[in-house]
Amino acid sequence: MTAAPPNQLTELNRVVIPCKEYGPINVAPEDVLGPDGRLALLPHVLNKYVKADFEDEGLRLSAKGTSGLIPLTDRIALQVRPRFPLRNLTHMVAVCGYVPTMLPALRDYQLTDQWSDWLLDVMADGLLAAMDTVSLNGLLRTYHCRAGAGSYPHGRINTTATMLKYASRGINHKAEFSWFERTADNAPNRCLKSAIAFLLSRYSRMPRQKGVRQRIARLAESMRVLQDVKLEARPFSLDDPQVRGAVPLPETRAYYHPAIELAVAILTGRGISLDAHSGDVSMPTLLVKTEDLFEEFIRVSLQKALSDHTTLSVLDGNKKPGKVRLYENLPEAEKGTLPTHEEPPVSGREPEANPDIVFRLDDGTHPLVADVKYSNVKSYAARSEVEQIVLYGHRYRSPVAMTIHPRRADAKKGLYIAGRIGSTIIAQYRVDLGADDLENEVQEMADRISDLIASQAP
Repeated sequence: MTAAPPNQLTELNRVVIPCKEYGPINVAPEDVLGPDGRLALLPHVLNKYVKADFEDEGLRLSAKGTSGLIPLTDRIALQVRPRFPLRNLTHMVAVCGYVPTMLPALRDYQLTDQWSDWLLDVMADGLLAAMDTVSLNGLLRTYHCRAGAGSYPHGRINTTATMLKYASRGINHKAEFSWFERTADNAPNRCLKSAIAFLLSRYSRMPRQKGVRQRIARLAESMRVLQDVKLEARPFSLDDPQVRGAVPLPETRAYYHPAIELAVAILTGRGISLDAHSGDVSMPTLLVKTEDLFEEFIRVSLQKALSDHTTLSVLDGNKKPGKVRLYENLPEAEKGTLPTHEEPPVSGREPEANPDIVFRLDDGTHPLVADVKYSNVKSYAARSEVEQIVLYGHRYRSPVAMTIHPRRADAKKGLYIAGRIGSTIIAQYRVDLGADDLENEVQEMADRISDLIASQAP
């Protein structure tokens, strides 16, 4: 491969090429073109996660706005990282309940002590994939010592016990004996069965939405694979040295490790980190459309930070009551002063004004409207972004219209005032998503916005 150094080979047996969102992908054309000269990318990758065009008469691939590990071909994967400094991705996902997109390809994640409900499907699919491997390669079986007594001994006769219990009493037709029995009923398999039973119970109580029936069927099949394993009333197997990793599993059963790690995580309510690029547990690849996550995170965080404000509400402008019709109806008296005219015919839904965030006071006025833009801003915001928010500002009669952006690595965070367009002050706020304390960063933003609104009060 010419696209990346050989030491970038991962557990997927693919070469991993690092790149940033909306950035170029350093891959040679021969690595992504088939014999017929057409792109040989995996299905649903082109135009969804990757953009292809031509530059200087050569093929150019670039990433789109989704971060995560994306399989590109059978031999290449992309590690797409956010374009801005960001080390709080897991926190952002947890705050706003964003559900990442899952891909079947597995990758390693680092476990954390934080659980989120959206992880249930991801961990279930990861455990089911690991169970497929276990079923294919065979269950771990161990030898357990059994003991018995009778006239037909097998295994090893326990001479001392036989002499003391039977021969000393003149009973010569019985003996104590013991043997080793090979069984799948051991702690690692009990741990797996407990986790599968837990998941099966959870999914059985869910509405039969997309994916639930399939997971129930696969979980039931895994229970059948483990039918000779005892189901514990409580997961005592978690204390077993092999399950805890204190005692290694046989080398021939190394494929058990991903299943055991996931089972323990499920039974102990542990989550995963989206910020780390490696870890100990294999799960389906999770992709985050960072632009959507950023918008939702900012809106939810401001709603939380300003929830104690007595007169100010933070609304979602994409839904009622935040959004409004773009055009207001003219009073009949005003219509009468205009030349004879027609109103544009409405085909489909009426045009709407829907800024990402609408600030509303108790008297029904809107002191500020804001659009959240996941764009690269060092100076003034792009004119198209400003034109859009100015339109919203005029429609809501807001004295301030604002765009909110992530902070670039080479720029300062905080509040910026660009100037005035007509009656509307144009502001900009840059959030440091790489801050050590993201909650404090959001609270600081909420305080600055609150001060800005107060400064425009009559």
